[in-house]
Amino acid sequence: MFLGYIFLGTPSSLAQNPISLHSENPHYFTYKSKPTILISSAEHYGAVLNQDFDYKKYLSVLKQNGFNQTRIFSGVYCEGSEYDIEKGKKFDWSEVQNPLAPRPGKLLAPWARSNTPGYIRSGNKFDLDTWDEAYFRRLKDFISEANNHGVIVEVVLFTAFYSPNFWLNSPLNPINNVNNVEDIPYNEFHLPKHRKLFSRQLDMVKKIVTEVNAFDNVYFEICNEPYWLLGTKGDDSTVKEQQFLPELDTWQQEIVRVIIQTEKNLLKKHLIAQNIANTYHKVSTLDPSVSILNFHYAFPPQCVEDNFAFNKPIVFDETSDGVNAPNRRREAWAFMMSGGAGYSNLDWSFVTDDASGLGRNPSGRRRSGKEVREQLKVLADEMNRFDFVKSRPIPNGFFRNAGDGFSTFGLYVPSKEYMIYILKEKNVSIDRAELELPEGKYIARCIDPISGVILKTEMLKHNGGGVATISLPLFTDDLLLRINKQG
Repeated sequence: MFLGYIFLGTPSSLAQNPISLHSENPHYFTYKSKPTILISSAEHYGAVLNQDFDYKKYLSVLKQNGFNQTRIFSGVYCEGSEYDIEKGKKFDWSEVQNPLAPRPGKLLAPWARSNTPGYIRSGNKFDLDTWDEAYFRRLKDFISEANNHGVIVEVVLFTAFYSPNFWLNSPLNPINNVNNVEDIPYNEFHLPKHRKLFSRQLDMVKKIVTEVNAFDNVYFEICNEPYWLLGTKGDDSTVKEQQFLPELDTWQQEIVRVIIQTEKNLLKKHLIAQNIANTYHKVSTLDPSVSILNFHYAFPPQCVEDNFAFNKPIVFDETSDGVNAPNRRREAWAFMMSGGAGYSNLDWSFVTDDASGLGRNPSGRRRSGKEVREQLKVLADEMNRFDFVKSRPIPNGFFRNAGDGFSTFGLYVPSKEYMIYILKEKNVSIDRAELELPEGKYIARCIDPISGVILKTEMLKHNGGGVATISLPLFTDDLLLRINKQG
């Protein structure tokens, strides 16, 4: 027993510290006493709440590819067929392979079912006064299995509901519980003015934070895509863009306060992430208790440079079209070579009936994520062979012959090693790299980011005081250039 609950991990992990910011370079992480970045190609957040999903098989795939992060939603939100809700037509659940859309009777949430029928997705309504021990057993077993596979779990406490139809699925919607919680519009779920509902939200945060406190491989995200909390462009014609509003900040700050207060008297203290924006946003002020800045669809990666001064990890936390290997490879390399601390691809090949990610589900759409995982593994391997803790982003002007048609992104450890990603934006020819290198002897390796194969090796002696030139092999889309000073 540990603080009143059963810990399913190994007792030795109690002597460790949770994933934390690296003491020398807080743009990156420390985990199990090692410098750490987060690279993953992960399922659509339903591994715990969807009882049909085989998370042991899924986690083994992550381990096989050297990936170390996954996201999970808490169970406040799930998906399904909006068409089924609106039209009342029968829906073939075997066709829904989205892990975040559990089939009837297969949703697990933090709250137990009551004896009253009527949950909109089949089964009894929820009783918000009673926790579901089966849910917390599965949650802790998932985190324990993830720990055994070297995977860190981002526990996402809340998310935007996007439309009235998604709000209809939630256990906290008054139609789905027996507790007389307020009946509110979907886009007011995250406003503190609804005190009864807000109290239930905070109770859930306290419960989850307490239950997972013993684990080191956990950090919390306050809310997924909070900038859509008051509605999306697709649902509300008055919404034109992402919304960064004071009342939403107030709500998030209160969630942070409750996490901190709950852990105050517990053994371990965990990092807190805030989802900042889709694509780009320059943050003006940040809650000092927030340790990680999460962005979605962050290409080009300008958000890294423009928020780097916060001295905190910046993570590319969700992608689109997650089995498109060429696009995911390019954006992942560009982001990490700009100083990013993590890249988490949303991999749609992991589905309810096929946790292998190989497109073997018996029905529904079949997509394999094998190619994208192989290519992201090259990124993970190369980054972990680089002293990223001592690195900094390469300044503008270092790559002298940068011209129209291609971009360069890079990290360097001054006078020691350099890692430069060259990305063609159109069909142009580039046969050399002209670089500002200090005097010295160097070995330069040109590497294929698709396969990790070394395409060319060159020894270079540079006398300083001018531009060093390295010849490049022919390449179609992108190339990695690694330069190490000798002696």
